[in-house]
Amino acid sequence: MRYVAYVVLGWIILSLLCAPGFYLRSAAAGETPYADTALGAAFVASLGWAMSAFLLLVFSAWLNRRRLRTVAWLGTHLALGVVLVLVLLLLMRWWSWPVLGLADVLQMPDLSAALAVGWPRGLALYTALWCVVQIGGSWRRYTRLKAQLVSAELRRLRTQLNPHFLFNTLNAISELGYTDPEAADRTITQLSGLLRKSLDESHQQEIALRDELDFLRRYLDIQQTLQRGRLQIQFDVADNALNARVPGMILQPLVENAVTHGIGRSSAGGSIRLRAQREDERLVIEIEDNGWGLVIAAPRGGREGIGIGNTRARLNYLYGELAGLELNSQPGEGLTARIYIPFHEAYAFDENPHADR
Repeated sequence: MRYVAYVVLGWIILSLLCAPGFYLRSAAAGETPYADTALGAAFVASLGWAMSAFLLLVFSAWLNRRRLRTVAWLGTHLALGVVLVLVLLLLMRWWSWPVLGLADVLQMPDLSAALAVGWPRGLALYTALWCVVQIGGSWRRYTRLKAQLVSAELRRLRTQLNPHFLFNTLNAISELGYTDPEAADRTITQLSGLLRKSLDESHQQEIALRDELDFLRRYLDIQQTLQRGRLQIQFDVADNALNARVPGMILQPLVENAVTHGIGRSSAGGSIRLRAQREDERLVIEIEDNGWGLVIAAPRGGREGIGIGNTRARLNYLYGELAGLELNSQPGEGLTARIYIPFHEAYAFDENPHADR
């Protein structure tokens, strides 16, 4: 079915390109030119090559599965070209069927003269068609491999993030186990449910914002236990943003960064506020904390951590320049992380937007 769509599209384009030539030819011959007649003649004249293109696509797909050596592969394609050109020339002679580029063969007095004139030209046209088909096939393979590479890289980023998140949480639970074993046991149970949900959604590049927020609330429940009531959380999410598609686990590393490097460093605790709303054709999400800001990054020489770096990379792979992550820091007062991505809702989502994309 895919080949039929390609061939029909190519046939239409070729006919539209050739129609002006048929129109001008009628005018030059002293006839009254008509656009519909010229277009119809172009469709008829191009049909032979459209049929040849379909056979060539099917034959190429079959031949590629045979994994022949280069010489055998080229020889087989040459044999197909010889047969196709011969069939086209015979159909032209028997049915007076004009074929684009070979119309003067109909004027030849006998079959031998028609073959002498039409064969070289037909093989040249077939070679041009073969080149177009091979270039198209190479482009499809390239785009498919590129999509697979992007998908693999996104999965790598996800698998890099999950152990990082798990290590930090388990490390905090281990410390809690010495002071409050009951809370540690309860937190382990919460973590088990959180990881189960993470694995259930790991095959999806994007999920609905409402599901991402549900996952985030589970994570924050654990953090509130670990922080022993020092963490205040506020959600301010517009109703028209809940069905928006976002990359799975895109918010968790930003919240973890706020908890670990901001609020977690203060004996008095702090607060996190999450805002999400639609702004024209973009979804904008902000995570604001009242911690220490980016001043804590100075010992690293300004380098970003795994969570922030992976978040930027995932946004770039999925949306390119249409998405981004901005950090606005007020040293000693807090940090605001702002994500913006193209707005598209759950019911209109294609799980592979860049060919997993």
